[in-house]
Amino acid sequence: MRFFAYFLSVLFIFTTVNSKEFRIDFSDEGMKLLKKRGFGKKTNYSNGKDDKGWYLKAEADGTATGLGMEIDKELLNEMPFLNITFKIEKDFTNIDQKTKDGHDWAARIMVGHGKKIGAKLVSLAHSSFLEEGFLQQSPWTKGSRDYVISSDKSGEWHSRKVNVKELLEKTHGISFTNFIAIFSDSNNSKQKIIAYYRDIYFSSE
Repeated sequence: MRFFAYFLSVLFIFTTVNSKEFRIDFSDEGMKLLKKRGFGKKTNYSNGKDDKGWYLKAEADGTATGLGMEIDKELLNEMPFLNITFKIEKDFTNIDQKTKDGHDWAARIMVGHGKKIGAKLVSLAHSSFLEEGFLQQSPWTKGSRDYVISSDKSGEWHSRKVNVKELLEKTHGISFTNFIAIFSDSNNSKQKIIAYYRDIYFSSE
């Protein structure tokens, strides 16, 4: 999928931040601060609430759209860890995510330096086909990397924590991100997927 085209047009907005964490807000008010961008048919994003709080539901059916916001480039100096909780209700079948035709992700978070020329991006992704820790250059974009942080197939909520400052230094030689984006897509495989996100936040430890 051509991530690059997505980020060329994105203008993001800030949410709340405190001294210990920077959290994405999926409440009704928080959803107003997230900008949707993509191309072609649009992934459907909706929020909901259960006994654990607000969550985001993503439904992609041959679509490629993300939700994102701009963040301060200095944030990772204080909060280098990105915490992500998600679950996959309906996943892909028989795709090769190392190729252009199969380069779709049911759930992923994108960070990095998003700009028109020379973007440096990393996708923190769920995959049922690749092992956790798998890292590759995107088959679509030289400046984008795919990093698998979960291969959980339970269909239940599960959490991961990644030092994204170290990851960006390793993959691109930069130690900051100026955005964060949620991106569930299936425009290459044309399959239908359903994923959920919650408790996405940067932290100091």
